[in-house]
Amino acid sequence: MEFERTGSRQVLQLVSTYLSFLHYAQTPPVDFTTSCPTTSLAGRPVQRGLFRACAVGLRLCSVGRSSSECEKVARQIFDAALPWVSFTTSLRARAYMGMGCYCYLQAEPESKEVRTALKGLADSLCRDFRRNSKKDWAWFENTLTYSNGMMPRLLFMAYKDMGKEKYLQTAEESLDFLTSVCIVDGKLHPVGCNGWYIRNRERAWYDQQPVDPMAHTLSYLSAYDATSDGKYLCLAKTSFDWFFGHNSVGEPLYDP
Repeated sequence: MEFERTGSRQVLQLVSTYLSFLHYAQTPPVDFTTSCPTTSLAGRPVQRGLFRACAVGLRLCSVGRSSSECEKVARQIFDAALPWVSFTTSLRARAYMGMGCYCYLQAEPESKEVRTALKGLADSLCRDFRRNSKKDWAWFENTLTYSNGMMPRLLFMAYKDMGKEKYLQTAEESLDFLTSVCIVDGKLHPVGCNGWYIRNRERAWYDQQPVDPMAHTLSYLSAYDATSDGKYLCLAKTSFDWFFGHNSVGEPLYDP
């Protein structure tokens, strides 16, 4: 996204560095674990590392035409990751993989295989939502933990690509619920990692992780992209301002 905005060669160099790491992490005997050890989990890539690589690699694939080498490596990462989509059970893994598929389709809109994968992932999230959602809990599972904004974001993306109303409805309902939990007195209060938020229990307010304001911001931007509803731009700004001190402790994490 930053390279698309600036065209900076420095950013492109960072893209190359990140792709090199992902390519290394996907090369046997290394596996997709957090620390990239030489052993695997039951012979399969660990989902948490895999879905992040898939999403990042595919995003780079969609912008990689500025560098033929970056595009080539990103496609290799994607092609190696795609067969694992149907084996993935992690909720967040499926969301990240789906976002990666969406980004790939921006570069290759005629790919039936990738669109089928995107549809399957989006459908699986909708099933999870129907299974777990209650009148007082419009969510995909019985806990709110980290990167919560990524699940609605995938569904907004899937709606924009395929136009299925169930994707839009589930995305809006889940994001509205997340907003009701995390936007308090005009500030973003992400769910704390010291206990999370389990349904029918008291939520944790701390420690708040930067990954969550980022996920909120991106989800609201995708919501605006899919609906053109200006309220989502306001919520995106509120979420992004968390980094600049508009948070529960009034401390900026970034000083421009």
